[in-house]
Amino acid sequence: MDKHECLAIVELLSVSWDKPIEREVLRTRANGYWTYISDLPAEACEIVIKDMAVGGRQWMPRPGELRVATITMMQGDEPPMSGAEAWADLQDRRSALHDGRAVASKAQPVLKQVMKMLGERATTLHTNGDRDMFVKLYETEREKYLIEQYGIKHG
Repeated sequence: MDKHECLAIVELLSVSWDKPIEREVLRTRANGYWTYISDLPAEACEIVIKDMAVGGRQWMPRPGELRVATITMMQGDEPPMSGAEAWADLQDRRSALHDGRAVASKAQPVLKQVMKMLGERATTLHTNGDRDMFVKLYETEREKYLIEQYGIKHG
């Protein structure tokens, strides 16, 4: 994308989330977004923005969120779950294991990594303290994964 297209993306963001549209504000915001999305196709960013707006997203996506959402859409990836979603998934897996049922789906990469780190203990977690520890660990690994998979490549 070129800088003119980035400015158009920021205008779309601003209109979609009722943000100021004064020229100087748009230029400043576009410069910030440029550092995150300049290597992405403007058309793909536009589709993601429109989908987020139509879906009722309350807040305008930050530049990094727009980057991740655009790349996942382009690659057909499923973004990693939030910590709360991962905890619920882990609890479903724990219940299935203890009830002798088959696990419904393959674990996402971040959840799989955290389960590997926790070892056998992963399937015994169930208290509020366990949840807090798990979510903190999961969010740390999720951040590493997002940077590795969708971060801006230097050099």
